[in-house]
Amino acid sequence: MNNLVSMFAAAGLMLATASPAFSHGAWVAERWGEFAVVYGHGAGDDGYDPAKVTKATAMAEDGIEIAVRTEPAENHVLLKPEREPALIALEFDNGYWSEGADRKWLNKPKNAVPGARRATRTIKNSIALIQAHDTLPAFPPQTLQIVPLDNPIGLKPGATYRIRVLFEGKPLEGKEIMLDYAGLPELVSAKTDAKGEAEVTLRNAGLNVLAVSHDVPLEGSSAADETGYTATLTFVAEPHVDE
Repeated sequence: MNNLVSMFAAAGLMLATASPAFSHGAWVAERWGEFAVVYGHGAGDDGYDPAKVTKATAMAEDGIEIAVRTEPAENHVLLKPEREPALIALEFDNGYWSEGADRKWLNKPKNAVPGARRATRTIKNSIALIQAHDTLPAFPPQTLQIVPLDNPIGLKPGATYRIRVLFEGKPLEGKEIMLDYAGLPELVSAKTDAKGEAEVTLRNAGLNVLAVSHDVPLEGSSAADETGYTATLTFVAEPHVDE
């Protein structure tokens, strides 16, 4: 028990001191019967500048793109596809985040924060599986993404399926996948292999949010030391029935 407590305490400290590139993600989830862009850390659900949602693409099961309208509110964005999509792909530009001399993070580039210790340009990508009965539709390319190789919709908790992590369209080796980002971010998969693949275990009958992060150093930039990418894959394994 002490070892378990120590593990979660260490993980909590790591997340508390990590940059926003690691500790926050963006994904699409149902809110009030509509598709909403969620930005947060674990179970946290934070407001954000709607301008940070830079692109949303919806696809039908037959691979045809569906028009989707973004509807900005004061501190979030709703997505309005013209019909039920098989998936929605999201791009969220979280801008520059700099750690000041006081160790507090500001949403500004490094050269705008006197005495900044480090800075990250943060980009969030997400794929939301909405409705896919058999064969998965083609996935729009993203810089960093988690692609399911098996359809996880309809699986039961404890079942396994395979995913692949791609960076700039190429397999990304050696990455751990957070299997329940919104509920238990400390729970991770085995590292991806040379094909970027890993077998993962389904956590929830309801909403599942998987996440992965990847940092790329920036050379010769006064605004940031690296670009921090975070990708999420979301789906509801057993869709609810309206009563």
